[in-house]
Amino acid sequence: MDIKQRIEAVLHGGQPDRVPYVPYDNLVPRGDFERELRNRGMGLCLRRSGIWSELRGVEVQHKTEGDMAYTIYRTPKGSVRTARKTHVGRISDGESIEAEWMIKGVADFEPVIFMVENTVFHADYPGFLAHVRDVGTDGIVRFEGPEPPYDQTAAYFSLGDWAQAQHEWPREFAKLLDSVERRTEAMMPLLLEAPAGFVSLGSLSGIYGPRQYEQYVIPFYERWVPRLREAGKITSLHAHNSNLSAFAELVKRTQAPVIEAFTPPPVGDLSLAGARAAWGPEVVIWVNFPETIFWLEKKQTYDYTGDLLKQDKHSGRLVIGMTEMGSYGITDDESELVFKEGMRAIMDAVDEWGVY
Repeated sequence: MDIKQRIEAVLHGGQPDRVPYVPYDNLVPRGDFERELRNRGMGLCLRRSGIWSELRGVEVQHKTEGDMAYTIYRTPKGSVRTARKTHVGRISDGESIEAEWMIKGVADFEPVIFMVENTVFHADYPGFLAHVRDVGTDGIVRFEGPEPPYDQTAAYFSLGDWAQAQHEWPREFAKLLDSVERRTEAMMPLLLEAPAGFVSLGSLSGIYGPRQYEQYVIPFYERWVPRLREAGKITSLHAHNSNLSAFAELVKRTQAPVIEAFTPPPVGDLSLAGARAAWGPEVVIWVNFPETIFWLEKKQTYDYTGDLLKQDKHSGRLVIGMTEMGSYGITDDESELVFKEGMRAIMDAVDEWGVY
């Protein structure tokens, strides 16, 4: 089997010949190291969208001051701005870090709500299919769907301001959430029609508790996962939070057939065996390898990977991945060497213990 066939077998209930090792494509920069691992059987998971959004009735201005890049949005309801710190090295997509969010006070809700309500979505399926064609049999392209509306609201605030806003300005926050829900409803038909069999639908980051997840997020999955299944889509949930044991039963209620970015101990608090017991034999568990293990040196990384593989040896529903950092955040030679040796150790262990 090639790597794409292995991934498809895992996703569709078939029998792969070995456990796929599939990091996100941006976590393994192109070059000799990436080619070395791909020649040994590593695949790539590309995350691409075939939907783009248009803001109507909004004037957008960009300006830079030193290493800060500002975007100002002018609406009939007022103006808001964001800021990103640039020239930060190989640390984030686009080599910038968010430094200022749209909503900083109660006056900022109205212009943001105007933008939400004046967003129009368009399909770009040929663009998505071009990525599928380009990667060929070297991996898989996952179509990027939306976050649940409650999670989408967090994008307009710093984390502290988002938590505070729900208590200080509940009426304004409820209006924002309602607008985001209606915007998401308008976008979902394009996801249902998309020429993709594997789609992502939100994440679980642990920035709020199980009560909010059950109240605000579970209904979104109960509504859309069955509809996506009827449309021939396999849905993945990006569950990368470190306190996943508190959400294990709620994750099962999402009905997502792929739980992706699952991070086992020592970073997460739910073992692979525990996750399998909680979610059942048919769920695909796509592991985010806890990269802190790399600092224990290559032999320990090899042993740790072997233990993971033996915990779920016979399921046929396991993928070893890297979904959070990889080598794209590395800025020094020592760390780069440690990460490369760690990734080689994963490949060694898959060769030894991951063959069915």
